[in-house]
Parts: sequence; C-alpha cells; structure tokens
Amino acid sequence: MSKVLITTRVITQQECPWLDNDVPAGTVLWSYDGATYGVVSDNGKAVSAKLAETPFFEVPVDAIKETCG
Repeated sequence: MSKVLITTRVITQQECPWLDNDVPAGTVLWSYDGATYGVVSDNGKAVSAKLAETPFFEVPVDAIKETCG
C-alpha cells in the first residue's frame, strides 16, 4: 500500500539529474510500490507524484519522511 511522504528539503536537479524540475521542501509524494526494474539505488526511494500512478521517480531517502496523511 502506498504511503504518503513529504520532502524535508529541496531536491535539486543537480543532485538528481533525472528530475524535470527541483522538488521543493514540503512537497507531498507517494511511495511507489510497483515494479522499478532495478533502476532505484540503495540510497533512493521510488515515489510518484500521484497516488499509485506512474511515472515513478527516485528521490534520496534522506530527503523524505512518512506522514500521517
């Protein structure tokens, strides 16, 4: 089941060049539980901008926290 996550800091394109834009602190994301085909690193988490929808993308685990939302 997808979990609601929130970014705890800005995630920049410089840090994560696969992002289309910087992700501001406080952005709500959802954990992505579908197949990731091995493209997510050990330091990353697969997330989606919409609940249970693709595309998924990787963000650093140290930049997100689980919320009660």
